Formats: sequence, C-alpha cells, structure tokens
Amino acid sequence: MNTTMTKVALALALTMGATAAHAVAVNTGDGLTINAATFDASGYVLATGGSYFGMDTNGNGDIRANERVGLSQGTNGIWIGATTTAGAFHPGVPVAADIGAVVRSWEFFGSTGTNFNTVGITGSTEAGLNFSGWNVAWNAVSAIYMGTGAWGTEGFVSGVAKFAWDGVHGSTYTLDYRATVPAGDPSGFQFVPYALHLEGTVQAALVPEASTYGMMLAGLGLVGFAVRRRKSNI
Repeated sequence: MNTTMTKVALALALTMGATAAHAVAVNTGDGLTINAATFDASGYVLATGGSYFGMDTNGNGDIRANERVGLSQGTNGIWIGATTTAGAFHPGVPVAADIGAVVRSWEFFGSTGTNFNTVGITGSTEAGLNFSGWNVAWNAVSAIYMGTGAWGTEGFVSGVAKFAWDGVHGSTYTLDYRATVPAGDPSGFQFVPYALHLEGTVQAALVPEASTYGMMLAGLGLVGFAVRRRKSNI
C-alpha cells in the first residue's frame, strides 16, 4: 500500500472511530425530562426552546405556529425502558386535577389530552429511539396510535424518533418524531400528520452506591445465617 492510500485508510479509520464514539445509547432507567414550551408575544408556541406537538390540520406539509400545542413535564417525563398509562383525557379544557405521567395534560380543539407509551422506549443517537408504542389519548378517545406513518423530507422512519444527545448525563437532548393518525381513527383526525418535538435533559438511572450494595449484601448474609440456624434447630 502506497503512502497516499495509507493516509486515506488512516483518515477513514479515524472518521469511523469518531462517528462510533459519538453514537451513544440511553440506558434502562434513564430519565428524559421535558422542558416546557416557549411562546412568542402573540401566544404561539416557538419551534425551539421548549417542547410541543403539532398537527398539520391544513395539509400543507408543515407544522405552523398556530398548529402547535405546548407541552411540559408530567409526573415523570420519559423513563427509558418503561411503559406508561394514559393520564387525564376528556371533553373540555384541562382542570387542576388533570395529570399525566409523561407530559401534563394539554388542550387541543377545546378538549383535554395526554400522551403515553405502550412499548418501552430504547435506542441511541445513531439508531434513534423506539417510539413504536407512542399513543395519544384525547377527548373521549382512550388511545390514538401514533406508531406509524412517518412523513416529511427529513428522512424520518415510522416508529423511530430522531435523538440528539452528547452522551453526558445531565446534559441536554432534542427529540423529533413524525407519525400520522391512522385510517378510521375515532378522533376524526385520520390521515392528519403529527409532529412531536421534545427538549430537556437526560438524567442517569438511579444506581445504589457501593455502601448501599454493602448493606444489601450484609443484610442478605444475615438472612441466610438466620435461615440456616433455624433449620439446624428443627
């Protein structure tokens, strides 16, 4: 191999190594917090600086400011690997008692809705996050499936959310997802394109400290000793 080919091979190897180093996965138990939406002076949700979903109700292939609904964190946000159940959804606007595990209940066309996932979310910055179990509950409809129907020209794949994060717990992430309301959905929005944009931080899974592990092992040892002693006295 000549010198030029050697340099090219080395450059490719370094590039591939850098790419691989930046492909980071989320771990089971990690939490994605959800930053509240930001609004302009007219009360429209801004496309950056917070979280929202949008419905392309006018069918122009874009989510305009007046088609976005602001989101904020529910009781937990997203816990990697865990499924959730629907929070409050009903006709009429949200009330103080309305809750949601992932996001707080929101208002869309005068009715209350929430989001939940029936498949544990997993993945990485390279492969994206598995959103095949993403659902909306709204008005009187308990589950509007949003796991298929990717759209747009940005290379979205059905059931997969684009995920940007530097791999450092405590730092920020952005997530973008596209789906379409299925045919025959009772919500009345069949075939309407849906977009989700989330911003927040990635929090590390809770792992017991070494001292906690030691106490756990010591406790298990005492239990085992007690069991053996009980058997010997029988």
